[in-house]
Amino acid sequence: MKVGDLVMYKYDLEHQHLQNHAPVGIVAHVDPEEIGAPEEVLVMWNDEDGLANHSTEYLEVISESR
Repeated sequence: MKVGDLVMYKYDLEHQHLQNHAPVGIVAHVDPEEIGAPEEVLVMWNDEDGLANHSTEYLEVISESR
């Protein structure tokens, strides 16, 4: 994953019944804690969650940045 990628949760228990309305986010920073962990990303979500750190293991890229 890289900055600018659009992502969503691979499996979202909270929103699984609203698949067409599942939150979409944009990767804002890779390794936000700067500890050498490129599998951790900071995502800005389009819902009330705002900014949050996530493991790329639980995210799916739906549109790559150029």
